[in-house]
Amino acid sequence: METKDGQLDGVLRTLRECRGVLALKVLSEEEKGEILDTEGRVEEKIVFGMCKSLNKGLREALQREFTVAMVIQTSEFQYPHHPYMSMTCGDQVVGELVRDEKKAEELRKTPGNLFLWDNFVVYMKKLPRNQKERDEMQIVYLPRTPPQLKGVSYVKNSVFGTPSTEGDTLIKKMLAIRSEKPTVGTCLVGFNIKK
Repeated sequence: METKDGQLDGVLRTLRECRGVLALKVLSEEEKGEILDTEGRVEEKIVFGMCKSLNKGLREALQREFTVAMVIQTSEFQYPHHPYMSMTCGDQVVGELVRDEKKAEELRKTPGNLFLWDNFVVYMKKLPRNQKERDEMQIVYLPRTPPQLKGVSYVKNSVFGTPSTEGDTLIKKMLAIRSEKPTVGTCLVGFNIKK
């Protein structure tokens, strides 16, 4: 039976071998807190001129037993380049990313739907009418499963998160990577190891 340290080394080796990974490290609790504080400040700002945001994917990655911060060459690393997100008001989805092209075509034909970009639709009829409800609206960056860890049998609850621009800068600083290139980005992979 492999030890937890051995299993963690195995996960790090798997991630290190992924195409496009420039640097990685396991975050300390203090570093996780620093990233969370930075993202919390970002989430108070208005995005897309509409509402505040909530980076659920990143928050979940930070809550796992282990969180690995990575600096990546975005053109080479395998991950969804457009954030997986939805726009919510309370429990109701008022906008979302539509991955199915046929569904997107149908939604384009329906009056009252507004596409912010190719595959993100806002259901205008569902938008709140009063200011109090509008203040509850938020863009939610949803958690995703990292495909890189799918075959690792002792990993559970793995989650992938992408930081804000401010979080990206902080993670690069933590990993001592200096790059102004727009193709050099960062991400977090959080996971637990099965007992």
